Amino acid sequence: MNPNELIDFLRNNVIEKNLELYKMLLDTTKEATDETWKGILPIYNSLNEVQKSNFIKFLRLVEVNTLSHVLGILDGVSSTKDLKDELILISNSTEEKINGELQDIFLESEEN
Repeated sequence: MNPNELIDFLRNNVIEKNLELYKMLLDTTKEATDETWKGILPIYNSLNEVQKSNFIKFLRLVEVNTLSHVLGILDGVSSTKDLKDELILISNSTEEKINGELQDIFLESEEN
């Protein structure tokens, strides 16, 4: 796996699939037991379609920012005072280092 393949995999499986799941759950859940879901469902259901779309776009933005930050930590470019070790991510199939530019690749691909 090369860095671009990893970014595509993460985007599809961490951002897009989770976003689809959240949207489906928000649109179909009638009653929740989880306190967070109990709190957000009435708010989401009170929104019109444009507002719901904007809410989902905001969720995607949060996911993108979170994944970007994690990739920055893996690359060693995001400041984390508690992490003293350099992280090295190696592909099992190629035995080559993958991290180092993951955050840049991810953010560039998000611009397209």
